[in-house]
Amino acid sequence: MWLALLPALIVALAFASPAAAHFKLLRSVPGDGARVDAVAEIRLTFSAAGTPTGAGFKLSDGEGNAVPATSHSPDGGRTWLVHPSVPLTRGTFKLRWSVAAPDAHPLTGVLTFTVASPPPSPAPTAEPQATASPHGHAGHGGPGMPSTSPPAHSGGHAVGHTAGADQGPVRLVGGAGRWLSYGAILLGVGGLVFALTTLVGTRSDIRVVQVWVRAAGLTVAAGAALELSALAAVFSEQGTFASAASVPALAALSQTPVAASLVLRFTGAAGLLAAGSLEAALIRGRHAVGRHSVPTVAAIPIGSRTVVSPAADGPTGEGIQRVRARAVRPVLLGVTVALLLGSFLLDGHTVTAEPRIVVVAADVAHTIAAAVWVGGVLLLAVLLLGRARTGAPTGAAEMAVRFSIPATAAVALTGVAGVVLTLLILERPGHLVTTSWGRVLLVKLALVAVVALVGFYNSRRVVPRLDDRAMDGTHQLGRIVMVEAVLMLAVLMVTAILVNAET
Repeated sequence: MWLALLPALIVALAFASPAAAHFKLLRSVPGDGARVDAVAEIRLTFSAAGTPTGAGFKLSDGEGNAVPATSHSPDGGRTWLVHPSVPLTRGTFKLRWSVAAPDAHPLTGVLTFTVASPPPSPAPTAEPQATASPHGHAGHGGPGMPSTSPPAHSGGHAVGHTAGADQGPVRLVGGAGRWLSYGAILLGVGGLVFALTTLVGTRSDIRVVQVWVRAAGLTVAAGAALELSALAAVFSEQGTFASAASVPALAALSQTPVAASLVLRFTGAAGLLAAGSLEAALIRGRHAVGRHSVPTVAAIPIGSRTVVSPAADGPTGEGIQRVRARAVRPVLLGVTVALLLGSFLLDGHTVTAEPRIVVVAADVAHTIAAAVWVGGVLLLAVLLLGRARTGAPTGAAEMAVRFSIPATAAVALTGVAGVVLTLLILERPGHLVTTSWGRVLLVKLALVAVVALVGFYNSRRVVPRLDDRAMDGTHQLGRIVMVEAVLMLAVLMVTAILVNAET
């Protein structure tokens, strides 16, 4: 499926127009490299509302001495005004700034300008430590702010998306936290969907799913805690974990959508622990799926473990009671799932992508489909492995066939939504290979394509052989599903890296 969608993605990118998905500096007054008269105010205009990180705005003179200055935003973060304590009347000055995008990715830059310098001199060059190429487009200042300086991008204003090489451990911890929380959310939500819509098994199967869902809740909380500590460090003045617990850092972080995302994850984690309880419900008749038929029993809600009603003997039943899972607190569980899935809308590059309606719809579809696919594959592997280890009938044919329908739909929906999100995030086709985000996306695309091919092989070659109940076919299915599960974990790891990659 993904291999078939790759040509469509490339063709669509060829005709796509820039989506203004990236946070960037649109204009500065004075402009970088400008020669101006006395300066009482420096204005920076961004493409979206930003929040200062670290030291925020640091003004210095040509000798490197700090110049006292204050900063504020008159429009909620889209425009930032820096006011020196006294007007700048002569000399060369540098404004080092660090502002976080709505998705909390820090954007840094250095603005250099000269005030009333009598002899002409070569325009200052960007400092060598600024690594990224200029970003942004010409814009306009606010009302009553005529400018005699060039737009920000015309003077070689160096802008980067990193907060410094010394923040390597911070980014590593943040990436680990994202991987844990993303994977646990998909496992918890997808495992619940798998249990409530696909699984027909024993009470032991339901208990196994419940244990994994609650473990996912704990993991979501742990991952969100790591993300919180890393983001607080980014917003602190020193940019280290030692200063992450400072009130200013937490206050700055609280102004970003990512802070709301973390709140949703902590709340959703508590919801999984409180509402992740499942109960067994007996069902009537022969549960038929394709060529496979599973003997079941009468539909009676189970309120205690003493109620036992054996199933009819059959080719897959083996006299074992067959039950389906049912949520004990369905309303609270539904709210929990909505909170966890909604947290993805406030994190990552899609926060700044436009148009918002399309982005939200594609992001929700992509997340739901990924949860069904990832959670289903991981829980299927766990149940098959557990049944084989205890010597119980695996019911491999039944579970594989039942899961093949939602898995196929999830693969298709994930592919379509992924193409749409890529079109909205990348500004031009070349960014697939020239940006970190594009290259990591290609790695993720290759891994997902491998998983899809493994699943296709399962459905076409392995599952049909299970009709004759040969144990070698069952064992082969278990091994292949385990391979799928490992590849899924690799996809989740790449996704965590993708969220913080530069676009």
